[in-house]
Amino acid sequence: MTAVRTEGELGRHFAGLAFGPAARVYEALTGSPAWLRSSLRLAELVPGPLVLDLGVGPGAVSLEVARAHPGRVAVGLDRSATMLRRAARLADLQGCPLPFLRADAQVLPIRAGALDGVTGHSLLYLLADPAAALAEVARAVRPGGRVGFLEPASGSPSLLEAVIGGPRLAASLVLWRAMSGLHRRFSAEELGGLLTGAGFRDVKVETTLAGCGLLAAASR
Repeated sequence: MTAVRTEGELGRHFAGLAFGPAARVYEALTGSPAWLRSSLRLAELVPGPLVLDLGVGPGAVSLEVARAHPGRVAVGLDRSATMLRRAARLADLQGCPLPFLRADAQVLPIRAGALDGVTGHSLLYLLADPAAALAEVARAVRPGGRVGFLEPASGSPSLLEAVIGGPRLAASLVLWRAMSGLHRRFSAEELGGLLTGAGFRDVKVETTLAGCGLLAAASR
């Protein structure tokens, strides 16, 4: 008998490929200038000397943030050993050592209130229970701390702006749309509601990446 995969199983399968064997492709696509600019904007929304970057991936974003904010300690967290190895190699090559931690974003090995902030880049849409993950983030962030997330947007954005941005950006957004179609996409109201439901305040959501993404920030 041939097994038939459900949509959720397909999503997990392709996510496993993207963040494992195909990590190099993921790194090349999300390392485009437009992705890095959106990630730097995310970092600006979450100031603080000690910030945890959830789903650090190959590390390109964290390294850009480290160069832009030399006084910040950014700890990169990811479940994928492949991604963390690539991130560590890239950090060594660029002479910018960063601490990395292999762990599950939904069970953070961090004491309550220890962090000044948390950022997440294309993370919540992959999780089975993003609300539970945000509750865990709220536990780990001190009162007054900040959080920010970059997630795929729902709706039907025009990819014309992405095409104008060059083939690398267009390819990355097409793949992101395909991957998020297998998992989930958020409206601004949904993403803001998740943050509010986890106990965050002053929630603000803006569009980015040619309307394909949402940048959400809030205070603890």
